Formats: sequence, C-alpha cells, structure tokens
Amino acid sequence: MPLPTVLSRFNRLAGLVLIAPVLLGADGDYLREIEEEAKRQATTLLTSPAASELAPATDTDRLAPGLGQPGFEQALRENLPGTYAFYQRLAPANRQKVYAAYQQDNRLAAISEQIIRLTSGKP
Repeated sequence: MPLPTVLSRFNRLAGLVLIAPVLLGADGDYLREIEEEAKRQATTLLTSPAASELAPATDTDRLAPGLGQPGFEQALRENLPGTYAFYQRLAPANRQKVYAAYQQDNRLAAISEQIIRLTSGKP
C-alpha cells in the first residue's frame, strides 16, 4: 500500500478521534475506547502496508461472512467497539445499508468506512 494511502487512512482515523466529542457529546471512557481503536487500526496500517498488498485479508481483518443482522451487530461490537457505538447512533435505514454493505464486503476497514460515511451524512 503506498505511503500516501496509509497516511490518508491514518489522518481519517485521527480526524475521527478529534471530532468524536462534537459528534457524540460522549463521556471520557467512550472517547478513550474510540481512541484505542483508532490507534490499533493506525498501527496496523503503519506497520504492515507491504503485507496488505501481497496477501489477501486474513480472518482477523474481516467479520465472518453470512451473519444475520443480530450476529453482524454482535461481531461488530466485539471487533470494533468504537465503530459499533457510531453504528448504534445511525437511523434504522442506515443500519440496514451498513448490513447490506457488509454482505458484499466483510472487511473491517470497509465496514468502518461505510459507518463513518453515513454518520457524517455522506451517501
């Protein structure tokens, strides 16, 4: 993965951490949880960009395929608790869009991007 792409993803995650209080009016524990998730994802992006170009995504980079919506939500909560908190704040129609997107692409990064896009009001 080219360095500009890695930096772009890192900047999006960092930006999310910075705007989270504004978007959510959240308490300190919740914000720490989101910050930890962003750090984990940023570390993965920065430490293994070449590996992600050469190898297909591993099971740890994806949610299990074929989950029903309750199973999808449980897996999302366990794997990406900060992103799940954003997901919970979506309208039911947007939650359905995220679930439909997961059925097409079960990568954690793609799911997170979809939730962030919908949270920010982008289609």
